[in-house]
Amino acid sequence: MAKVGFNPLLTGPLWLALTAPQTRNQLLQFLTKYLSHTSIERATSTLKWLTVLGLTHWGNRVFNELAQNNFRLSSEAHRYDWPNEIAVVTGGTGGFGSLICKSLAAKGLTVICVDLREDLPAHLQRHANIHYFRCDITDPAAVQRLAADIRRAHGDPSLLVNNAGVAFDHHIMSASPDSLRRTFDVNIISHYYLLQAFLPAMIADKKGHVVSLASMASFVSGPGLAPYSGTKAAVLALHEGLQQECRVVHDAPEIKLTIVHPTFAATPLIKPFEAQLKRDGARILAPEVVSEAVVKQILSCTGKQIILAGRMGWLAGLRGFPQWVQQLLLRTTDAANRRAFAGKGVGGGLKQQQQQGGSG
Repeated sequence: MAKVGFNPLLTGPLWLALTAPQTRNQLLQFLTKYLSHTSIERATSTLKWLTVLGLTHWGNRVFNELAQNNFRLSSEAHRYDWPNEIAVVTGGTGGFGSLICKSLAAKGLTVICVDLREDLPAHLQRHANIHYFRCDITDPAAVQRLAADIRRAHGDPSLLVNNAGVAFDHHIMSASPDSLRRTFDVNIISHYYLLQAFLPAMIADKKGHVVSLASMASFVSGPGLAPYSGTKAAVLALHEGLQQECRVVHDAPEIKLTIVHPTFAATPLIKPFEAQLKRDGARILAPEVVSEAVVKQILSCTGKQIILAGRMGWLAGLRGFPQWVQQLLLRTTDAANRRAFAGKGVGGGLKQQQQQGGSG
């Protein structure tokens, strides 16, 4: 209903019909049979403001998308020949990663699936243009060897999807050094290693697209989420800094950058918490919603910040609110958080490994 009400293509013509001299009198003659003059005037005023707000929203969206592509008006689509493009997807054997790999392969791309397991799962082996490379992306030397191997076998990738992620359910006071190190190594530090390995070729060619899987946790944290949220906030900071460095330091504004912020999605990463999340009324996305958004953005040859949170999308702007408003809103989740941690003590552990993509 909101999409209809704020669509200026619908409200604008109605408002003009009620105000333009050529149509106003005829419409009034018809409408006054059913409505009072006061109701008609109110409807006219409402349509006017809906049109103004709709145009403002549309203009804001257009300028946001231009800004995220360095205000470049020309399309880069002609530079991408999908059957000859190479995409690297980390965490590619499970969660969002496997769906992204299959979708890109279906579009004809050569897909390099990177993960820790010994071999490619059977459901991915059915795609002849998906190639598996085993690599610990937290090891910078291993990432450099990976890049060299890919270049020798296939050429320089023009697409990098930083999807791999891990999470755990520790309290801050009980988080183990190993879990903390693993979370930060996989969720953010590996992004730097992968960029250092694959971005130089994109810069030289002034062509490429880097997609970062972040989370709504980039914008708001909570009990048990502090390390994970810290890494996802860092992914957002890296995305913003990378855009400026590509433009200013490397003179490569043509490189596209996309960051995706889903809420909780039904991947193995959140499986241990899914039942509790549902009991608390949390929205659980189908993983296809995320993978399809990623692939659609890649194929558009434009960069974008994508919020996949439904009615909770306003949380992306939470930090712009006054502190007292933020804290009052966060307090509304206290009861659910207490239930989630009841009986758990201060234990917990690492829940998933590299192959699972980001969640909410």
